[in-house]
Amino acid sequence: MEDKRDSAVGITNRQELEVRWGDCDAAGILYYAKYFDLFTDGRVALLKQIGIPYYQFFHDRGIVVVVLEATCRYRKSLRLEERYIIDTTLSPPGRTGMVFDYIITSAGSRQLVAEGRTAHAFVSDNGKPFDLRKKHPETWAKLQEKFNNI
Repeated sequence: MEDKRDSAVGITNRQELEVRWGDCDAAGILYYAKYFDLFTDGRVALLKQIGIPYYQFFHDRGIVVVVLEATCRYRKSLRLEERYIIDTTLSPPGRTGMVFDYIITSAGSRQLVAEGRTAHAFVSDNGKPFDLRKKHPETWAKLQEKFNNI
């Protein structure tokens, strides 16, 4: 996976956070699987930032957003109480799903810590994928509206 720090296209949210003890292994290093939790936090914050809170916008309309693929490339360990920045970018969504990219850097040194991607599909309550534009045209229009201004 190439370094995407300068090539992200879409809507981006930036958060600065600190590594918590409960997310570390016994050596005080951020546990590798926790990076996917950081990605989730970034995704939820980005959607909220653009006025699309996940639960109200998708769940309350019967739209389930499932993960199809999740990747993470680790570059440097984060340690207990270390501050880091997570940049989350949402690419223009397709009619059947969305893709988010993540860049995590050390807040102090700005060194690349990890980069990842998650791909998501829109499915109904019974787990069947669907075309958001056809099944929920008002939701599709609101989501697309967010990209008309970038």
